[in-house]
Formats: sequence, structure tokens, C-alpha cells
Amino acid sequence: MKDTIGTIFGLMLGCFLVFLGITWPDYLSNFYLYQLKEFETTMATLREQGVAIEEIRALQAEFKNFQDSWMGTIARFADLKSLFIVLGGAYAATMIAFRFSDAMRAVLFVGQAFRQGRREEEFLAVYQTVVNMCEKRTNNELITDEEIEAVKNTDLRTWLQDFIVVDLVSEEMIEEIVRSEIEMYNYRSFEEIDLLEFMGKATPAFGMIGTVVGLILMLGSSSAEGADIAGVMGGMSVALITTLYGVLLSQLIFTPIASKRFQLKESQVLLLEMIREGLLYLKRRELPETAAKDLIIYLPPKLRKKILSEEQAALGQGLGL
Repeated sequence: MKDTIGTIFGLMLGCFLVFLGITWPDYLSNFYLYQLKEFETTMATLREQGVAIEEIRALQAEFKNFQDSWMGTIARFADLKSLFIVLGGAYAATMIAFRFSDAMRAVLFVGQAFRQGRREEEFLAVYQTVVNMCEKRTNNELITDEEIEAVKNTDLRTWLQDFIVVDLVSEEMIEEIVRSEIEMYNYRSFEEIDLLEFMGKATPAFGMIGTVVGLILMLGSSSAEGADIAGVMGGMSVALITTLYGVLLSQLIFTPIASKRFQLKESQVLLLEMIREGLLYLKRRELPETAAKDLIIYLPPKLRKKILSEEQAALGQGLGL
């Protein structure tokens, strides 16, 4: 029911925003056009009043200073109607294409891209924890609750409490449960990635819709008596700025963030696979050397090389070389 309401609301919202982009006054949408309209109105009033030419030139100089200022430059690119059509329309389409709850959390999905990926230290910590615990289990030593609580990785700590402390869980069950967790994490992550990629494709499309709307508005500003300069500029600003907004939102925000989210997912999946292997070695009470040789492949090349060199150095000292 909620998804149906979200679909209907998204459809109505998209139509409303496009309609708003068509009917919203240009001078209330773009500050530069607002200043231009005020300038034209004041100039017409001064000419009707027959004021001195110096006063008209002073007004022209004032508007020219605004055009050359940084505010005037930025004001050319800030357009409310274009934002309504592009960002609002793309979000409305997202509400139609995806579940209502996911569409409502789209901002959170964007924010997650600023999270840090799994660092090298986390992989190294899992490696060292599993190897040390394998050594204890091989020597039939008890792994205490304090040692498990000290494990920093949440997933590893939880699964150690569930699978290793409770020794009744079979190896097949550990494999099945952990793989199911990894698959569900993959599924949820791809939902977020698909939503971001969809918005990356929708924004340029709505930018083109805005371009067509702007061209129609620009043609409508022409008449038998001539063209309304402010109206022509208003239509042209919508036509061009919507295209600019569509491309920028797609190529600078949604598509790169979707790619970043995919990379974060891959690093997390790799760490979970490493934890899965480590749990199985702990369950089998494998030798720490065997676990180390397998788990070291999950480490980045720099860390892997460092560990191997340290092991060779320790072996050399043990042999008295």
C-alpha cells in the first residue's frame, strides 16, 4: 500500500514540478532576470518622465557593474525553475521506480558515499586475531570472553560469540549462515547503487525536458511587435541551465557516488569473506600457519609483503642466521 501511494505521489509530484517550471515567473526564478526586469522597468519609467541623460547613464552603469560582479556572474547560473524540473523531476521518477521507503532514504544513500572504506588496518586486525585464536585452539587453550569482547570488528566479534564459543554449531551451518549474510549485504547494497545510478540517468533526461520547455517559452516571448528581451532570456536560461544542471547532477554527484558506493561494498564483502574463512579455520582447529597462508591473500600487497618479510626475519633469527 505504501509503495502504491509513493508511486502515485511521485507521478503527481513530477507533473506538478514540470508544470511549476512552465508557469513560475522568470524574474522570481532567476535573480539575474529579476535585476534585468527591474532595470528595464526603471529605464522605461525614466524615459517617460524625460529625466536627464546623466541619470539614465548612471542607471546603465549601475546595472553594468552588477553584470560584471561576482554576484551577477553566479546569479546567471542559479535558476529555481531549472532546479524544480531537473532535481525535483528526477526524484519524482525515483519515487515511481523504487520502493517508497528506499526513495525516502535517497539522501542517506548519498551521504553514505562519504564514509571511509575498509582500511588496511581492519584487514590486518582480522588476520592477526584469527591467527592468534587458531594458535590457542590448536593448543586447546580457552578463548576468554574478554578476548572476544576486545575484538574491534563487529561482525567477527558477533560470529565468534555465536559460533566459536558455542561449539555445537557445525561447520556447514557456519558456512551457510555467513554466506547468507554476505548475500543479503550484497542485495541491500545493490539496491542503493541501483537507485543512485537511476538518478544519474534521470537527471540528464529531465534536463532535456527543461531544455524543450525553455525553448517553447522563448518562442512564446516573440510577437508581432518584437521580442520581449526579458522573456526571451528567461526561456533561454531555463533551456540552457536545465541541461547544465542535468549533466552536473549526473556526472558530478549521482554517478560518481554510485561508483563510490560500489567500491565501499566490494571492500566490505572482501572483509566478510576473510572473516568467513577465518571462522572456518577456527572451527576446524587448523594450525595457525595454515590459516595465515590462506588469509594473507586477503591483505593488500603492501601489508602482505611486510608480514612475509617480518616472518622471514623472525625465522632467520630463530635459526641463528
